[in-house]
Amino acid sequence: MNDISFDGRAAKFANNIYGTSKGQVREAVLWHLLQQGLLPQLPLAGRVLDAGGGQGQLARRVAAAGHQVVLTDLSQEMLMLAQEQAEHAGLAARFQYIHGPIQALAEQQLAPFDAVICHAVLEWLADPEPVIAELYQQLKPGGRLSLAFFNYQGAELHNLVAGNFDNLGEAMTTKKTRRVRMVPQHPLHNDRVIAMAEAVGFTVVEQAGVRVIHDYLRDKSLQRTQLERLIELELEFCRKPLYRDIGRYTHLLLQK
Repeated sequence: MNDISFDGRAAKFANNIYGTSKGQVREAVLWHLLQQGLLPQLPLAGRVLDAGGGQGQLARRVAAAGHQVVLTDLSQEMLMLAQEQAEHAGLAARFQYIHGPIQALAEQQLAPFDAVICHAVLEWLADPEPVIAELYQQLKPGGRLSLAFFNYQGAELHNLVAGNFDNLGEAMTTKKTRRVRMVPQHPLHNDRVIAMAEAVGFTVVEQAGVRVIHDYLRDKSLQRTQLERLIELELEFCRKPLYRDIGRYTHLLLQK
C-alpha cells in the first residue's frame, strides 16, 4: 500500500468533510485542545510545523495567533487551496509551503520547530511508525506534538450501532470497504499509537476523543439543528475516559 494523496479529490474533500457538521465538530474540538495544551507553550512568533496540513484550517488559526507556520502536504492541490485561503485571510507572510511526504522532511533542513501538528494523517499512511519518529526529530526538546488519528475502536463501534455487522475486524480494511473513498481505511488502535510514540521518546501529556457524540446520535438532524450545543457537549465529554476511547478520532498531546 502507498501513502494516500488527495490530488484530484481536494474539492470533494472540502465539501464532504470540512463543509459538514462532522468537519465543523472536529475542527472545533481540535482547536479547543490546541488552545489549551499547545499554544500556551509557544514563544512569541513561534515556529510551528503542520505536517500533512491539507487545506490549512487549523494552520490559519495558529498563524492568526501570531505564529509562523510551515505547512506540508503530499497533495499539491491541497497546498494550493491552503495558500489561496491564507492569502485571502491576509496571513500569507506567516506561511511557508512544502510539497512532499512527511518522511522527507529532514531533507528540507527546517527543524527544529517549537511545536508540530499532525491531524488525520496516520490513517492514510502505509506505515505510520517512521512518520511519528520523523515528527519527533522535527521538534525542539520540550516541544509538543498535537497528533490526531482515525480511531479503530470508534470505527468499530460506529459499524456496530449502524448494524454493519459484516464490516468488522479485518473487513474494515479490505478493498470491499474502500468504495467509501472519504472514509479512512486504516483506523489505528489507541494503545498502538501511544506505544509507537513512547518508543521514539515522546511522553503522553493528554488524550482526548474527537466526535464522541456526533456520529452516534440517533436523530441525525440534531447534528445540524443543535450544532452549537453539540460542540459544547463534545468539549465537556472529550477527555472522559469512557468517551475519549470511542471518539471517531483520538487526539494525543505528546511532549518531546
